[in-house]
Amino acid sequence: MKKLAPQQTDMLLRLMELADSPQNLEAMQYVVFQFDFKEYEQFIIECPPGSIRFNNLLRVAVFCDNLGFLVESEAVDREAVYELFPIPWAKVEPIIQGMRRELDWPDAFDYFERLGRDYVKWWDAKRKRIKPLSPLPQSAAPKALTVARTRPPLPSRPVVPPRPAGAPVTARPAVAAPAATPARPALRVLAKPPIKLGAKPVKVVKAKPAARSARAKPKPKAKTGKRR
Repeated sequence: MKKLAPQQTDMLLRLMELADSPQNLEAMQYVVFQFDFKEYEQFIIECPPGSIRFNNLLRVAVFCDNLGFLVESEAVDREAVYELFPIPWAKVEPIIQGMRRELDWPDAFDYFERLGRDYVKWWDAKRKRIKPLSPLPQSAAPKALTVARTRPPLPSRPVVPPRPAGAPVTARPAVAAPAATPARPALRVLAKPPIKLGAKPVKVVKAKPAARSARAKPKPKAKTGKRR
């Protein structure tokens, strides 16, 4: 690769900063990794104008079209652009062609088209100089991760065969009710028998409280008057 002029280096740094903005980066990732439309009619139905996917395609087309204009005007180095930026013209060509027909705009994104076709030629020539990667050996394939269980698995339920059509519905056997517990007999309170000493019964007599002794008041003496 040839040495770049300071002006071209500064221009490339600005383009890289613009391409790394969140909106442009998201749009380029969508077109490179997720875009799989082959017909314009299907794309315009599933991604109408104003939708996120339509805006992503339009953002990538505008960025690459401006990039193609800078390359043709020799503001930036062509090979440096091919090394730093993906040019996904081959993936979006059917959609751009359908957009040209519908809008009657024959030269829409023409710098993008010329840049993309030249990028394919450059990549085919570079691919021949790149040594292909050796296939991954089978023994080095990653094994499935196993997670140790903290408790044994639950037993699986038995599979019940489906009931044939028209078969009579049999009632479930009645479950016998638990036997009732026998009731406890009622307790009877019996009077205490009298105490017996020898052959004669002895009755217990409770002592009566002593009556209060009333004080005897002295009788008043009869008055004896003297007769005159």
